[in-house]
Amino acid sequence: MRKFLKILLIVFWILLVAGAGVLIGFVEVKHYSHACKKVEISINYGAADVLITKKVVDSILMKTAGSLKGKPLGYINLGSIENALRKQPYVAKVAVFENNEGTLFIEIRQREPLLRVINRKYESFYLDESGTLLPVNPNFSARVLVANGFIDDSYIKNPNYQVNILALSDSGFYDSLLTNLYKLTMYITHDKFLKAQIAQIYVNESREFELIPSIGNHVILLGKAEDLDDKFKRLYAFYKFGLSKIGWNKYNVINIKYKNQVVCSKI
Repeated sequence: MRKFLKILLIVFWILLVAGAGVLIGFVEVKHYSHACKKVEISINYGAADVLITKKVVDSILMKTAGSLKGKPLGYINLGSIENALRKQPYVAKVAVFENNEGTLFIEIRQREPLLRVINRKYESFYLDESGTLLPVNPNFSARVLVANGFIDDSYIKNPNYQVNILALSDSGFYDSLLTNLYKLTMYITHDKFLKAQIAQIYVNESREFELIPSIGNHVILLGKAEDLDDKFKRLYAFYKFGLSKIGWNKYNVINIKYKNQVVCSKI
């Protein structure tokens, strides 16, 4: 009797598992046979200006998967769509998924340009918050800090823009100028006063940095991108206790390169 009950129990569990498998398979077949009713595209721009639009995403979708509306969900390759969107230089992250109602969701986070670099050949490209090179969008311009002067780095070296200067710098295979520009720009961007005051970074022949302010008829000689806390602390104190009293146009040059000094001159 016990043997019979044991066999009966085993048969019961086999049938239960098999039934569940059939049910799951039925649900999956039903889901994948559903037609795609609509495509929802959302783009998170963060604090950046628009560089990629839904129209551009639609164009990539059409080239990659054709018209999606009306197509069975089972025939839509989500992986190929994600890969195609990741190749777009302004896309930082992308997720593609669907629900049981036939809606295909595409969620994108755009890269945030931090600095626009204009080299000696007047070639222009962006450096984003992660240290990745980005091309300039001919249709949209990001309102960010500008760096120019004696900059030899060219976007032609990196035609796909999938290059992170921080990773290359750590490996020892990349010149440190762009890395130092990134470091300096990050400091300026994350300081409320400096972000409002500094409009441009100029790289001189000695590969040192000069800052052009938005207020005042002077140039700030910063030197190398080192000891930034100390340098900007002295600059802020001079602005607060010096220029605010004698006038913003008193000097043409403010030199904070040297430790414990603020040297001013009028040319």
